[in-house]
Amino acid sequence: MAAAVTPGAALRPAGWTEPSPPGGGIRLSTSSASVARMCNYLLGGKDNYAADRASAERALRSCPVVLRLVQANRGFLDQAAALLAGEAGLRQFVDVGCGLPAAENLGDLVRRADPACRVAYVDNDAMVLAHARALLAVDDGTGAFAGDVRAPAALLADPGLRRLIDLSEPVAVFLLGVLDFVADEDDPAGIVAALAAGLPPGSHVVISHAVRSPELDAVSGPREGVDTPFRPRSEDEIARICGSLRMLAPYPARLTAPTSLRDPRPLPLVGCVGRVPG
Repeated sequence: MAAAVTPGAALRPAGWTEPSPPGGGIRLSTSSASVARMCNYLLGGKDNYAADRASAERALRSCPVVLRLVQANRGFLDQAAALLAGEAGLRQFVDVGCGLPAAENLGDLVRRADPACRVAYVDNDAMVLAHARALLAVDDGTGAFAGDVRAPAALLADPGLRRLIDLSEPVAVFLLGVLDFVADEDDPAGIVAALAAGLPPGSHVVISHAVRSPELDAVSGPREGVDTPFRPRSEDEIARICGSLRMLAPYPARLTAPTSLRDPRPLPLVGCVGRVPG
């Protein structure tokens, strides 16, 4: 009898050991703050609870730059989507840790270049998935799937995602504001390498990551009432995380907040667009 093969095992790079997602699955908690719902609140959304609003306000009081970081991440989404759907000509996109729907989402942005673009939204937050399935996955070219970035091979092996996204053709994977909520012991560099190993040549990975700084120390690490610790890293550490990719110029780059916030100073936030080697 043939030995059993774990789904997605062929996508792992040599030496990669994939952890089990903590918590045993997708669940919804309203008693503790969710990072996705806190971001929704900071962006002016209404899909959040009292715990999310209270935690977001505490973060703003101790570290006002948090608002500009959230805004800059959305701005970088616009910029990278235009680059990859336009200049690079990609037509398949996977938004990992997609967060709650906004006024414009990845699918809206890339379909300016081609309405036929296919987009998969992936998250491990039950509320995010419910909203994505109801509001975003409304046509044959869009899907919303449960997945955890800490299990990258399983994420790419999801049968529904594989029906939507053809992994024999180039894909753009977005990881915006995701890896700075991944613990060192979960090996963020290994996660990026595993994703790159599962993508065909010509694919790209887009990453944003907070840079360790004195102003972010106030909100870094475990915080009471928040579901996931925030882990800014040094620029050297972020470079190692992106080491399996070939960076496009001018990336990595320090990001700035949108001009609407009237503060052009670079933020403790790096944006990277990298090509999968091969």
